[in-house]
Amino acid sequence: MAKKIFVSYKYKDDSVLQIDPTQPTTVRDYIDIIEAYLQEDHIYKGERDNEDLRYLSEDQIEESLKDRIYDSTVTIVFISKDMKTIEPELEQWIPWEIAYSLKEKTRNDRTSYTNAMLAIVIPDENNSFEYIAERKNCQYCHCISWKINQLFTILGKNMFNKKIKNTYTCPSGTCGTIHTGNDHSYIQPVKWYDFMNNKEYYINLAIERNNQIGNYEITKEA
Repeated sequence: MAKKIFVSYKYKDDSVLQIDPTQPTTVRDYIDIIEAYLQEDHIYKGERDNEDLRYLSEDQIEESLKDRIYDSTVTIVFISKDMKTIEPELEQWIPWEIAYSLKEKTRNDRTSYTNAMLAIVIPDENNSFEYIAERKNCQYCHCISWKINQLFTILGKNMFNKKIKNTYTCPSGTCGTIHTGNDHSYIQPVKWYDFMNNKEYYINLAIERNNQIGNYEITKEA
């Protein structure tokens, strides 16, 4: 069944792998790829590339975003190397969009519940994910260390937030506690290439986590 999907991202972040080596690339170019796919099988509720919001006030932009998120059931957050700026988090749109996606909203006696959530990590300009997902050089667990403290607070708090965790301790004693499974985080991170190889799988996993939302400690305020 087609899902209404909202996409949250940093439009002008150009610290990403070039898609076309002859042209500059920003996160928006990755969104174009996702938008084309979503419009085939789902309903895309995000901002379109030809939209010009420059002449809208912040209140008008906020109302437009509220309408789109309210009418969606899944939110995909794109993690990119420079998605965070030096401004306070409360003055940036991505944390607000995440918070609004996680809240229950009622309009005209209709309630829109917490969205299913997914985070897609875009490769940086060196085709690396190490800026946020560091692979440990360990012969036992081969684990990935997610640097969630470098993310927006509300995004980091909704990762590794399952109430009853599936974990084990790395035998080497150097990697600490390892989380297992594909449901350790309500906003589960996935690398770009993995998502592109199995899009519906990861969207459906997000919906499954949403159906089991009581299993997670959800942070709804940015």
